[in-house]
Amino acid sequence: MDYLTLKKHIAYLSERLKCRPVVIRAYDAPGRSIFLRLKTSEGVLDLNICLDPPNQGIRLADKCVDVEKNSLIVRALNRTIINSRLNSIELAGNESEGSFDRVVKLHFVAVDEYFGHRTDYYIFGEFTGRISDAFLCDSDYKILDRISRTSNNLVGGTYKLPDSFHLLNPETSDSNELLKAFGAPSSEWLNKIGLLSPQVTKEIIYRTNESEKADIRLKALMEIVHEAKISEKAWLYKKDGKLTAISAFELKHLCNAECIGFANANTAMNFVEDELNGPKRLEQEKKRVVTLLNRDLKQKKLLLQEQEKLRVKYEGADKYQEIGNLITANLYRIKPGSVFLEAEDWNTGEAVKIELDPTRTPAANAKKYFNLYKKSKRGIVEVDKRIEALNSDIKWFEEQIWLAENAETESWLLFEENTKTDRRARQKEQSNKNKSAKKPKVLIKPEVEQNNCRYYIGHNAKQNDQITFQIGKKGDLWFHANDVPGAHVILKKLEGEITEEDILLGAQLAAKNSFAKDSSKVPVDYTDVSNVKRIPGGGPGHVNYVRQHTVYVTLGR
Repeated sequence: MDYLTLKKHIAYLSERLKCRPVVIRAYDAPGRSIFLRLKTSEGVLDLNICLDPPNQGIRLADKCVDVEKNSLIVRALNRTIINSRLNSIELAGNESEGSFDRVVKLHFVAVDEYFGHRTDYYIFGEFTGRISDAFLCDSDYKILDRISRTSNNLVGGTYKLPDSFHLLNPETSDSNELLKAFGAPSSEWLNKIGLLSPQVTKEIIYRTNESEKADIRLKALMEIVHEAKISEKAWLYKKDGKLTAISAFELKHLCNAECIGFANANTAMNFVEDELNGPKRLEQEKKRVVTLLNRDLKQKKLLLQEQEKLRVKYEGADKYQEIGNLITANLYRIKPGSVFLEAEDWNTGEAVKIELDPTRTPAANAKKYFNLYKKSKRGIVEVDKRIEALNSDIKWFEEQIWLAENAETESWLLFEENTKTDRRARQKEQSNKNKSAKKPKVLIKPEVEQNNCRYYIGHNAKQNDQITFQIGKKGDLWFHANDVPGAHVILKKLEGEITEEDILLGAQLAAKNSFAKDSSKVPVDYTDVSNVKRIPGGGPGHVNYVRQHTVYVTLGR
């Protein structure tokens, strides 16, 4: 977004938020992005701050996706500006001083409800292309935290605007200076004249038919500035499905691109997120998460193969015992230093040849085989435990892959912190958690409300875990499609007894949100949520359940 469009857009936001809204909470959004939930005179609005091109900037979002990353800056924001008021939003640079940087300043005022002490905080959003960042600062502009790590402003230092040239203001500067600047090659204009951007420069060249006359160039710029001021619309240009520009004035040099008019730049930015960026980013994130999960699944399957081979090896345990018994029965025949024993197999009557260790006594050779027998027996028990655990992990990963492949929003996707495959690491991490710590507020809302019932559906491992063990209480019913990947479903009855109709709907939701959704008849297990237990050391949503009932659901194709 060029400076002229950003300036008009910030004026629009300032007008929309002049009621000084209260900050309810900060959340992480996809990519290098956060949003602030605001309580305004219009209701609750979400203010998104995004650093990722091509939709870089700040906007009032139609909808925001909370990806629950719990980043450092979101934690810092929730410690500092919650319940504060957004006092103002404006461009940070001073045009009278020749500063035309695309930096936005948000000013928050927090007042202590008991003592009335006022504290000021600021967010500086640098929407300067690839090198962009957003900073949370105190009243002295000391940087408390930041989203990215791309600029020279460091946490703990004092925030300073990006270094830039002192630029001429076309609306106030001496015309002779402007004419002199426009007399230079177009590649030098950005370093001399404010309000310009690469797109505006191209537009000036196009409108002047590449004229080299400085006065014609200056006139074209002033026409563009005037159009940006009086325009009641914003224009979005895209080519091959990709955003080219959002502008407060028509970009005639983009005549070959598709042009869509919007009421304002904010509406255009929401269109870009909802129709262009969001779907593309979702597919990329789905691919990334599925790749991570498949990598871990492959490791689990390799470990399972190793354990199955070991299981086959240990299955010869009875043979070791038989050999030990044969050696014991033939001790009198074995000469010191013998390397083998020929004896008759009691079971088959055939002659067998048994290897011996010549450095051991005959009795010690027998003991060696008895020890191998005991070791193999113990090994079978241990290997069976490992195989059971690995099969359980494989089933969990297969479920997460299916959920990721069928995710409809980025909030449904499982992130790296939930894909840990080291069971000991997970157990250690779980044991180190402070059990007295307050659990984070669960944001999942019921997806269906009917007949005094609320139905919650988990769309990834973390959501499955949350609805089962935080939302679900004893007396609520838990549903899952039988023996296939799928979502956990919780049924909460607000009043009255749970009916067969309520159970059938819960089973239908579990079936429709499972791998078997395209089947005509799906078995679904359900039980009281108190019968569902986490698997120790397993990933989130990795559970066992008992005392279940099964209902068969018929789904229409």
